[in-house]
Amino acid sequence: MEYLATGVLKGPHGVQGFVKVHSYSQEYGHLVLLRSVSLRKDGTQRELKIESVKSSGKELLVKFEGIDTPEVARTYNGWEIWVPRQSAANLEDGEYYVADLAACSLRVAERIVGKVVGVVEGPQALLLEVESAADQRRYLVPFMGQYIGDVDMEKKELELLVPELLA
Repeated sequence: MEYLATGVLKGPHGVQGFVKVHSYSQEYGHLVLLRSVSLRKDGTQRELKIESVKSSGKELLVKFEGIDTPEVARTYNGWEIWVPRQSAANLEDGEYYVADLAACSLRVAERIVGKVVGVVEGPQALLLEVESAADQRRYLVPFMGQYIGDVDMEKKELELLVPELLA
């Protein structure tokens, strides 16, 4: 089963062990439906059952079984929430999961010019960390319409509109 990172835990809320959740997609509906999640951080993974979910203003709060104090909740700060792909948020046209982008190649016309080896969150857009096929050096390419054209997730290819970014 394929899993996707959909959010990150941001620290305790209140005295009962609730944890604040930041959704990577800004969508929270899919998280409310979950009964358990996989939490991951620094190569460690834990499966936790969800006891309850509630909202507080713009934040989603989750109470996991066995986490009953703010002190214990604080130890999960920074852990990512991973869910099966079918339980992740639905995507709108033009939206992509970071994990899917990180598995793509870049092409100019019909020629592969690099492969995405990582994705970094930039101030205005995601930045694709691309390893050039020509010199194996790494470059950052903004995932924005003026730089990236056609996105073909079936072929796992992104059209690079400005090849000079890899020079």
